[in-house]
Amino acid sequence: TVNCGCTHTQASKAKIGAANKGKTPWNKGRQRSEEEKARIAAGVRARNRERFLQKLQDMGLTEEQYEATKKEERRKRDAERRARRTEKGGYRPTEETKAKISKILKEKFARGEIKRRAVDPTKVRRGFTHSEETRQKISESLRLRWSQDTEYR
Repeated sequence: TVNCGCTHTQASKAKIGAANKGKTPWNKGRQRSEEEKARIAAGVRARNRERFLQKLQDMGLTEEQYEATKKEERRKRDAERRARRTEKGGYRPTEETKAKISKILKEKFARGEIKRRAVDPTKVRRGFTHSEETRQKISESLRLRWSQDTEYR
């Protein structure tokens, strides 16, 4: 190019954009033939294959070795996923996931995005048990109600 192969500045890009504003591109609405589409697809596939083979060469693997390692990784990942599955179809999160969720929630709590649930002190009965006398009274009243009240049943 005239500009020694350098990229355009933001100012020159703005000028080019302003000059082309309102003009319709030459290929707008142009239909591609099936032959042309096939040629493009073949070129894309060839380029992708070339990149893939270069990647394998950089890794020092053959195609068969690469496929085998991918298959083994997938098998391990699937086995681990099956192991974390619950009886009802859900998943147990990994320790990594638990740590990530915990960290996010702690950050949100620190910023005040989430707050602890307000607990009604009158409804807290953890560790509370009725006395034996009270249990007898409750049992007797329920027995009476079951025997006499047909709607309660």
